[in-house]
Amino acid sequence: MFVHSSRIKKQIEYLTLKGIKTEQLFKKKAGFTEEEVLDPEKMFSLEQFQQVLKFGMNETGDNFYGLHFGQEPHIAGTIGMLCASCRNLKEAFIQGCKLFKIQGDFAEITFVEDKHYPKIIYKINDAWLLNSPETARQEVDGMFAFLAVILKINSNGLVKSFRINLQCKRPETVEEYEKAFGITPRFSQEKNEMIFRETDLMIPMKAFNPETFQLLKNHIELLLSRRNREESVADRVKSVLLSTIRYQFPDMETVASKLKISRRTLQRQLSGEKTSFKNILQETKFELAKKLLQQKQLTISEISYMLGYSDLGNFSRSFKKFTGRSPQEYRNSVS
Repeated sequence: MFVHSSRIKKQIEYLTLKGIKTEQLFKKKAGFTEEEVLDPEKMFSLEQFQQVLKFGMNETGDNFYGLHFGQEPHIAGTIGMLCASCRNLKEAFIQGCKLFKIQGDFAEITFVEDKHYPKIIYKINDAWLLNSPETARQEVDGMFAFLAVILKINSNGLVKSFRINLQCKRPETVEEYEKAFGITPRFSQEKNEMIFRETDLMIPMKAFNPETFQLLKNHIELLLSRRNREESVADRVKSVLLSTIRYQFPDMETVASKLKISRRTLQRQLSGEKTSFKNILQETKFELAKKLLQQKQLTISEISYMLGYSDLGNFSRSFKKFTGRSPQEYRNSVS
């Protein structure tokens, strides 16, 4: 999974405005340089992005870091500029969701049409939810806070969401959520959803400009096209595996369907890259297992279940065969 450099750049700009020095982040925490962050072609791993979020939370001491960061309009970047040039809020949200892929493959954002109550669904990668739920919460909070700001700015403060559903548990206080959204979200829900009134989304965008819209849209689609050509089939398979795991990894047929190719074509392309679906599945499964074993609040039995094993013994034997150590030995070595 990858995260575009602009996502990290905006975090660092926000922290700098807060008077926080980010040198330690570059040197020790996330393993990248300032020059890399400024490179518009650079991609970072999801783990590095998680380190940035953790750094921000720890250095600010802000349990609602995502909410507060998301309320800074400057975080929008190129996609935000494109959305601002759309005809109305509905068109802006549709285009923003469609082109979000330029930001990375760590999450999916979808606009769902409805004649009365359209909505935006923000689905965080399941592997992220499993191994770093707190940073996942900050990411969702940031995205929805940003969308709330767009609503507010473009309607002169008159429009807010009809309803907001969040997967995270209800915090001890919801005051910061109420300040950000103007309503109290529903917590512990099945999906992260921001629901609107259809009539509210027909408000014209203040910066509507069809020429600017087309120019930016062409630019973003060119970047997406270039990125799709450069990404290996194996990487795309791994991304699908991690984004669709729900206590059982999808089979090859399902992955091929997600990639919009046949099973046979997928098999042939992977063979051309000197790998196989079985190898990628095994590597992905045990990379995730290692991440989960570092989460001390999870028992090894719970991790075994999360990864789709019928019993702990099968998981232990498979893990040892792949890594040379038992799950407990691995956990002890990283503690």
